[in-house]
Amino acid sequence: MQHKSEMSMKQFEYVPEIRSELGSMTKMELRRYVLDYYKNNLKGKEIINIDTGITIHFSMTSGRKTAMGEAMYQKKAEMVRVLPELVKYALYNNFGKRKPDESEEIIGYINFKGRCKLDGKTENVRIAVQFQRSAKFYYNIEVNMIK
Repeated sequence: MQHKSEMSMKQFEYVPEIRSELGSMTKMELRRYVLDYYKNNLKGKEIINIDTGITIHFSMTSGRKTAMGEAMYQKKAEMVRVLPELVKYALYNNFGKRKPDESEEIIGYINFKGRCKLDGKTENVRIAVQFQRSAKFYYNIEVNMIK
C-alpha cells in the first residue's frame, strides 16, 4: 500500500493541459460562456476527489456562483473545460469556517489545490468546496489569485 504523500505526489503527476480559446472576451461574455458551458456539460455530475474520497456535486447553484459571483477573468473561464479533472486530482489544503452571515446549512469550506497547464504554462488552481449539513459538497474555483 502506498503512503498518502506518495499518492498525493502522483496526483500532481497528472496535470490537465488546455489551450486558450476565449480570446479577448469581456467579463460579461466570460460569465455567459462559463454559465452556458456549465449548464450544458457539468450540471448534475458528481466527481470523487482522489485525495479525500469526497464526492463533489456540480449543481446549478455552484455554476451560477462560479459564473456570476466574485471575480471573473479569462484563466478562470478557461479552466471550466477541465473542472472535473481539476476536482478529481486536487489535493486537500485546509478547512475554513463559514462566514457569520452565511446560512447555518453551511458547515464550512474545504480548500483544495491543483494545477493546470494553460498554453504550456503551469497555473496554480484553488478549489473551495462548500460542506453542507446535508453532507453534500459544492465547489468554487480560483486561478493564481491571492486573497
